[in-house]
Amino acid sequence: MKRFDCLKLLASWIDEEVITVTSLSTTAREWSPLWKKGPNFYGLNLGLCLPFAQGLSLAFPRRKVIALDSDGSLLLDTSTLVTVADINPPNLLAIVFDNQRYGAMGPTATSRKADIEKLAQGAGIKVTATLHTVEEFASSVKPALDRSELSFFVAKVEPGREPIENEYMRFDGRPMRDAFVEKLRRYPDYCG
Repeated sequence: MKRFDCLKLLASWIDEEVITVTSLSTTAREWSPLWKKGPNFYGLNLGLCLPFAQGLSLAFPRRKVIALDSDGSLLLDTSTLVTVADINPPNLLAIVFDNQRYGAMGPTATSRKADIEKLAQGAGIKVTATLHTVEEFASSVKPALDRSELSFFVAKVEPGREPIENEYMRFDGRPMRDAFVEKLRRYPDYCG
């Protein structure tokens, strides 16, 4: 399945109350033109997407927080899975887009034997699935948006990315943080 097809579906299911976070991957490039309504933190360095989303889920317990991670990013810090399972935030939804590649640098361990869903299960995350089709994505992710339960999905996607008219512009440092925090400040439960 294509990551962009999954992201288009996700964008149609959520509203501006949802907080999203992406890793520095093709996911950020494809998500940025699709979703501009709520607070979005695009392009966290590899290994930081899921822990950052977990922190947001604790800071905003009444809001759904979605981590849009990648196999290459998560594999850099699999210990995060243990912490996420231990804390078990009911408002966190993690989707790891697994294309079995580190961008143009070569294959990840998931192209051989590594199984990210089994890593999550071994860490203690109860609601997990590996999704291979858009239909599986829809039947797992959409209901998870309405549940109050930690959910972790691995979406097996094709390598490559969609050609997008609005090219993703990565904001670094202060401009990214300021834009993100400004949207968070609009929430009545913001305690900054």
